[in-house]
Amino acid sequence: MQLTQHTDYGLRLLIVLARADGGPVALTEFAAEHRLSYHHVAKVAQKLVREGFIVSHRGRSGGVSLARSADAITVGEVVRALEKGMRLADCSGCVLASNCGTSPLLARALAAFMAVLDGETLAQAAKPGLTHAPWMLAAV
Repeated sequence: MQLTQHTDYGLRLLIVLARADGGPVALTEFAAEHRLSYHHVAKVAQKLVREGFIVSHRGRSGGVSLARSADAITVGEVVRALEKGMRLADCSGCVLASNCGTSPLLARALAAFMAVLDGETLAQAAKPGLTHAPWMLAAV
């Protein structure tokens, strides 16, 4: 399972915001510090604003900040918002689709994956000292 770059950038931005203690973070600075395309980051931020995760602040000391407490936002909630219609395989057009055991198996696997993400808040994921967010660890 690999999340899209869009979701990766969104999670990174939200973790930085969770660590910012409520202060706004400038997208230009975030993009530069993380060596990301500003335009891509801006698109991700627009989506996060529309989904109610962040708010935008205009002006000289503007930027973006969390719309809710990091304790009130789960990683699963963010992934669902950014990965609309997520599935592990596209079974449409497959001749085996009507008589295949793989589809329900993959649906259960996705549900288990999302259950792990639902159990982790942004506040937990943003704790200093973590070298990797739990969902980023390679499968064994």
